[in-house]
This record gives sequence, structure tokens and C-alpha cells, in this order.
Amino acid sequence: MDDAPENSVLNAKGVPLFYSGASVNHYSASDAGPELYGSADNDTMWGDASVDVTMYGGDGDDIYRLYSATNRVSEASDEGVDTIVTWMSYTLPDNIENLKVTGNGRYAFGNDADNIVMGGDRSQTLDGGKGDDVLEGGGGADIFNVEAGNGSDLILDFGAEDMVRLNGYGITSFEEVLAGMTQAGNDVRLDLGGGETLVFADTTVDQFEESQFQLQLDRSNFQLTFSDEFNTLDLWNGESGTWDTNFWWGRENGSTLYKNEELQWYVQPDYEPTNPVNPFSMDNGVVTITAERAPEDIRPYIENYEYTSGLLTTYESFAQKYGYFEMRADMPENDGTWPAFWLLPKDQSWPPELDVVEMRGQEPNRLDLTAHTKQTGSQTEILSSVNVSDTAGFHTYGVLWTEDDLVWYFDDVEVARTSTPADMHKEMYLLANLAVGGIAGEPDDGLAVPAEMQIDYIHAYALDDLQAGVAATADSDGTF
Repeated sequence: MDDAPENSVLNAKGVPLFYSGASVNHYSASDAGPELYGSADNDTMWGDASVDVTMYGGDGDDIYRLYSATNRVSEASDEGVDTIVTWMSYTLPDNIENLKVTGNGRYAFGNDADNIVMGGDRSQTLDGGKGDDVLEGGGGADIFNVEAGNGSDLILDFGAEDMVRLNGYGITSFEEVLAGMTQAGNDVRLDLGGGETLVFADTTVDQFEESQFQLQLDRSNFQLTFSDEFNTLDLWNGESGTWDTNFWWGRENGSTLYKNEELQWYVQPDYEPTNPVNPFSMDNGVVTITAERAPEDIRPYIENYEYTSGLLTTYESFAQKYGYFEMRADMPENDGTWPAFWLLPKDQSWPPELDVVEMRGQEPNRLDLTAHTKQTGSQTEILSSVNVSDTAGFHTYGVLWTEDDLVWYFDDVEVARTSTPADMHKEMYLLANLAVGGIAGEPDDGLAVPAEMQIDYIHAYALDDLQAGVAATADSDGTF
């Protein structure tokens, strides 16, 4: 890096990436209409949270300071080295080279070019995307997300509190990480295979700890105990079936979770007054749960709730203590929607509760991963909000639950972990649902377009050394 040209840094391939040059002019969106134009020189363009504006820096090295989603940037190709600075979570648009995100718990994601992606003095998740990128976390405990096929990256300031998430490389153990590391002068190079390398600047191999790496799930000791591929929807009929569409305490016409301030009613497909609305549909091995506005004529039968949706639960058919639980699904991105996959105790107690994943439609890159417990005497939540770079389309969401640990996974890669609460050692059953409102807030557009949670499959596994914890309480189709 000492040989880099002025105002630049060499990436993992030895190619200089440049920072934006010093600004000559400063422009404020506070005085602008819907468009703000810069000059042919180096400009700084200041956004304003109260202004809806698109900023055009033009030629030169331009720096854009954004304060809300109503501040937008437009750059053509080959118009200098441009940088966006913001407190918000942000993904670089095309033709912008560099990004700095300063907000705590936010993410900074690059585009397909070679980017310099920077964090602030607190904690951020950084991902350069495609290209050979340079990542600089700044202060705080940062997560560097590195994905197979996205090039070779350089981390400038990997510290004791930082963490690397390795996606798609098939690395399941810290021993494999160490085996791929070599010292190259002042830097450590990690060979990821396929011609890709991750470089840690100014580090030595002996500095790294196992806790600094989030790795791929090791399935070698898993035994399948529950599997629904949704070729059909096998509903509980009072005597047999896999899925109930109601909570165990629900009424004939359905249910909701009142204390969560949810805005939907989980309707029952077999309840005649509301049967014009069926939230479940099947197509090519996928079950879809649809949330939509409730027709006026059925609202008297659902306590006048504004929305309808669906819930699936194995309370009547399957429960298990410990193991790995996963769902492959395409989550909705409608504002105000709250899809979830979770576990509750078979003995009807609460807490504990284990949330494999919860999402908010308007924040599709955020996963809420939670263990609810009463181990301290009062109900508390152990919550991790995790940023991931891509949730569009189908992805897998899973949790590994053992006597000692809870480890959450996204697409088979660890994203969070904690110790198993003292009261989370009992059989639990599975739930998948699409709520409206609650932590996601009220939909801005009133769900003008219905929201869909599409589930490809739900699986459960026992671990070889935990087989005694398995309790499959029904066998409707021989798959569990």
C-alpha cells in the first residue's frame, strides 16, 4: 500500500482506487427545487431531509452528503471519482465509486465496480458487492460481508472487535480459515479459492480468533426429522394433518395477536362466513400466504380487522427439542408487512420463544433474530438485527438450537449467535405467518397491492448427539 499514488489505496489486486479530491464548490439542496446541478469542478453537494431533490454533480470529483431517502444522486459514467456520505443504510447506485455510512447498525453496500466502502466510528456492515473492493470499517465492531463470485477484497482496518462473514466458500471451520492464510509482508492473505483472495492489511496470522469469523453451516451430523416440500397443503382436520391455520387458543373464526398491535386477522379456510377469502394458495411446490385488505362484507366476522392473512403451525403434529430448523422462502417487500418463522413451546407456556427470522417489508435487508426468555425472572428479548446484502427472491432462514447455543443462519451462513436461555430446554413447534402492522407499522398504501410470503419448504433436523430430543407427534405423510 506504500506504493499507492497520492490520494489512493491499492486494492487486493494491486490496482489503485482513488478517493474523491478536495472540493472547490459547495451546493446546498436547501435552496434547490427538485433538481440541483453542480459544476465541472470538484463539488460537495449537501442534501436536506426536508427537500425532495435529485443532485447532479457532473464532471469532477463530487461528494454527496445525503440526509434522507428524498435525497438522490445521479452521475453518468466517467465523470470523476464520486463519493456518497450518509448516516443511512445505503447501496451505491451505478457510476458512483465510493461510499461512507456513519449510522450505527447501518449497512454500506457497493455496486459492481471497484469501490472504496467505509464505515463511521460506530458499528456498520460493509459489503463491496462485485468488483475488487477496499473496505474500511472505522471504529466500532464492524461486519465485513464477503461473498463468493464477487471478486477479491482488501480490509484496511480489521480489529479485535470486527468480524468477517464468508458466504458461499464452503468454509465450515476456523481450522480451514487458518489453513488458507499466509503472511505477505505486513498483510495476511486468505485464499478463498476460485481465484478470489481476502487481504487483511497490517495484520499477522496469530492475531485472528475463531469468534471473528461467521462461517458456513456444517450439516454433516444432521438427521432429517420434519420435511414439507409443499407439493400439497396438508391441513389439520381435527384428527390428522400437518398444519393448523389457527393458534391453539384461537376461535372458530380465526385469531390474531392482540398485544402485538397487529392489523390483520388470520382467517380460517373452513369458516363459512369468511371463506370467500383464502390466504393460502399452492403452485409448483410453493405455498403462498397472502395478506390483503379485508372485504367490507366479512369484517363483522373478523372483529372488523382491516386486513386478512394466514398462519401455519405444527402445534397438533410436530414438536422437537434442539436441532436445526429452516425455511426457504421469498419474503414480501410491501410496506407494513411482518413475515416470520418461529418456534413456541408445546406445553403452551410463554416465554420461551425462538424467532428464526422476522422481517419488515420496508426494510428488506434487515433480519430480526430473537430469543424471548424469562430466565432472569421477567420477560426479556435477546435480539440481533442483522444486515444482509440481498433478500430478493428465495433464501433460506435457519437457526441451530443446542443445549448451549443458538446460532442463526442466512443462506447457510452464520449471521448471529448467543447462549441458549436457561428456560429454552423444552419441545417447541413450528409457526410461519405473515402479519401486518406491529413492529412493521401501518402500511403507507393500505396494501394497495396484496403482500405474498412464498414458502418453498420447511425442514427440521436433529443432531446425531441430540436424537433423544426428537418428538414427532404425528405422521400424516411419512416424511417425519
